[in-house]
Amino acid sequence: MKKLYDKINGKEVYIYTIKCGNIEVDICEVGARINALRINDTDIVFGFNSVSDYIKSGCYAGATIGRVANRIAKGRFVLNEKLYQLNKNNGENHLHGGNEGFDKKLFRVTHDAENSVTLEYTSCNGEENYPGNLKFTVKFTVENNALFIEYSAVSDKDTLWCPTNHTYFNLDGENSGNCLNNLLQINADLYTPIDDGLIPTGEKITVKGTSFDFIQLKKIGKNIDSEELKVTLGYDHNFILNSAHAAHAESAVTGIKMDVYTDLPCLHFYSGGQLNGVAGKNGVYNQYAGFCLEPQFCPNAVNMQGFDKPFLKHNKRKSYIINYVFNSRTIY
Repeated sequence: MKKLYDKINGKEVYIYTIKCGNIEVDICEVGARINALRINDTDIVFGFNSVSDYIKSGCYAGATIGRVANRIAKGRFVLNEKLYQLNKNNGENHLHGGNEGFDKKLFRVTHDAENSVTLEYTSCNGEENYPGNLKFTVKFTVENNALFIEYSAVSDKDTLWCPTNHTYFNLDGENSGNCLNNLLQINADLYTPIDDGLIPTGEKITVKGTSFDFIQLKKIGKNIDSEELKVTLGYDHNFILNSAHAAHAESAVTGIKMDVYTDLPCLHFYSGGQLNGVAGKNGVYNQYAGFCLEPQFCPNAVNMQGFDKPFLKHNKRKSYIINYVFNSRTIY
């Protein structure tokens, strides 16, 4: 099912609703964006009432991110002995694809079914100064109590590619206040400390004995005021995953439980500390109103030793997945 959502530059923008069982998801053509995710009619994600509201928010909520998620230090990288200078849109750094990343692009729907929608976007050679014409596809499918996301891309030149989804979750409900009482587990023994520009230093540090230890389920807000998190106003950090089962979250209010699975090597956890009065679809999103779990490569991995690189070889199609599996239980 689709409905008219907005218009941009004279073009109609639609939202596609896919559903199966007790799960419904609204996908917007701009940014191939999750604008609502309802579990038993409880919406648990941020969304917006127009494209302009989304753009003004500056928070990437629900969007498909590309070409490369997260930060590249000083917007520079070397590929095949050539130095590339990307656009800088986060101080001295390149963030989430640059000034006009995938989150701001109008995707084309190529397939639409009751429980699935596929969208496509072609990123031209030189867009944000990335090499190669990159044909990108994202497929959203709802089935078996889960939302499955599959990314696929092919380029005519060697390039960088690291997609993710930037949904803000609050399992208590989308406009229920802050997310600090949501429970979270991250299956990672190591995290990557960062400098003042939120660029990883290149170290891999154990989470044990730190505020970053989510090996056991705990409230997101348990250590939110710790000295380790003051500079970043909470969590805005990369974790190195132990397995494909990246994370588990749940709410004592709604009884909703969520498991995140991926074949990407890392998970970026953001607790919404920079949110400041963002106008959403049902109210205002203030600090800590939602949290993000973004599977991806380590930020700035292309410039660091000892990390998997987000390289895409020319004419070699590559795919990644992010799966959100849901289960409701009796409320405490």
